Amino acid sequence: MESTNVMTIKELTKNYKAFMLGPLNLNVEKGTSVALVGANGSGKSMLFRLIMNILQPTEGSIEIFDQELTMENEVSLKEKLGFVGELLEPFSYLSIKELSTMISFWYPTWDDKTYHHLLERYQINEETKYGNCSKGMKKKVEFIFSLSHHPDLLLLDEPTAGIDISTQRKIKEDLMLFMESGEKSMIIATHMVDEINQLCDYITVLDRGKIIYTANKDEIYENWARLWVTGMTDSIRNHPNVFHFVEQPLQLITNNWQILEDEFRTEGITITHSQKVSLEEVIDLFQ
Repeated sequence: MESTNVMTIKELTKNYKAFMLGPLNLNVEKGTSVALVGANGSGKSMLFRLIMNILQPTEGSIEIFDQELTMENEVSLKEKLGFVGELLEPFSYLSIKELSTMISFWYPTWDDKTYHHLLERYQINEETKYGNCSKGMKKKVEFIFSLSHHPDLLLLDEPTAGIDISTQRKIKEDLMLFMESGEKSMIIATHMVDEINQLCDYITVLDRGKIIYTANKDEIYENWARLWVTGMTDSIRNHPNVFHFVEQPLQLITNNWQILEDEFRTEGITITHSQKVSLEEVIDLFQ
């Protein structure tokens, strides 16, 4: 049976100085978008650099489109990837036009019409030296390059960080358009809850190099709840579906209120009030 995954990460580790990433296991299905969430220094950028083969793993493997990433197939696999992640600094002496000439060489599917449309949309003068661009403008240039060869998988490391609100809106519009066909996929590292809500199907939380939580975004809205209750027992307090509780007033946060409802019935506990938990609250619980 043909795999529906565009990326499969298996037992991936990377030791770097005092930091250890992994072991990580992650699947990205065709037609889906994954939000990679975590505090600064949690390993998000390192993971992207491993996927792009800029860094080599200590152990484990990365499969992209059912092929394990190696030095031999790196070029052909990267033709299908678009990446935003501050890789262009060594070429600061080049103009944006010169950068586009260099980058387009590596992509047989490079589309000049798309490239120039995006230059106009984001108001970029391609005669400008990349090194003279502001941080926000550099982000826009990287984003334009990432889309101009019509990739099948986008890897975006905080693409809207340091960018004005109007440009953030345009980027989100272009990403929604990118995902519209159901044939494309995306991993986006972000701290922006509205980006996750508008763009992503799944959430993966990284903490100190480990994946500590992965879930379908819609299931979070369906299953997570804050419950006010008439009592608390040790079995409820230590239940695997209870993530947080407060004594005064007596309440808890659960990732599956239906399961707990059955447990409460068994324990003779009544739910006096319930409230859906926001996505931001859920993410905060893991950071």
